[in-house]
Amino acid sequence: MNETDWNDPALVRRLCDEAPVRDAAETGQRLMAMWPLTKPLYLENDTKYAEELQVRLTQEFAKLIIGDPQLAQSVTLADADFVYEGAESIPGRPQEVVDALIAANDAYDAAADYSDDGDAKHIVAAAQKTGARVDYGDDAANSDAEGFTGPTAEFAAALDAGDAFVDQIEQDAEKLGDPVERVSVALCAVGLAFYGAMQASRALAESTDGNLVAGMISSMLYCNELGERHGVPRVFFDADTLAKLNRPMEPAQFVRMVAHAASLEWSRHKADVVWDPDAAKSDAEEADRKREREELAKKFQ
Repeated sequence: MNETDWNDPALVRRLCDEAPVRDAAETGQRLMAMWPLTKPLYLENDTKYAEELQVRLTQEFAKLIIGDPQLAQSVTLADADFVYEGAESIPGRPQEVVDALIAANDAYDAAADYSDDGDAKHIVAAAQKTGARVDYGDDAANSDAEGFTGPTAEFAAALDAGDAFVDQIEQDAEKLGDPVERVSVALCAVGLAFYGAMQASRALAESTDGNLVAGMISSMLYCNELGERHGVPRVFFDADTLAKLNRPMEPAQFVRMVAHAASLEWSRHKADVVWDPDAAKSDAEEADRKREREELAKKFQ
């Protein structure tokens, strides 16, 4: 199969039966089965999870924006948290790190409305926020996506095609009785649409300003907002994984990598939602008491 042939329902059916996708779907179904959340603790934890996911992702985005490996690796989660909370400078930290984090958060916020209206202009605006030097008009966020021209229009068209593809696959999957299979189908469809966005963003960069980073970040944000739009939980990718995903590869290999990341993140998401600080404190105290008893028993052996 040619690497550009990603929007194929037959490919979705084939990938759904593969172990990495099935494992991720089972993890995702366990998470999704908790909804709608009703316990106040779970609702509070889920809000905190969403905030922390933005902090974690913008840390990784900033590493990509900075480019310099040594400086990029110095970006900490604390840095990302400070900027998420509104900091425009951090004492003792390079302003380049802060500026990269600000750009990453601006992109994150620019993409957010895509999950509501499916308008590609939000993803194009996210690319603009992360440094893409492409002519998006006066203001991509307030432009009509149909007004894009050239390579930018092709990128926007790929985003629209991905949304339409996921919608088609989702409708076809409504008759499936197995909820895990439905998650598997949705994950594959979103993963393939993400692949299509990465392909298009790379083509856009190569034909314009060469900014692959802006395309990587905006495509990853598209993946999460598209998933949110179609009921698929958000996923986390670190900078190294995003760079690997942006290399030429077959769509099946790409989806397997997305499924692996999804399985890890969805497991974490569920654990974060059900986390009970009182129970955790009690467990820690019991572990301390057990350790003290064992140390005392050794003294009398």
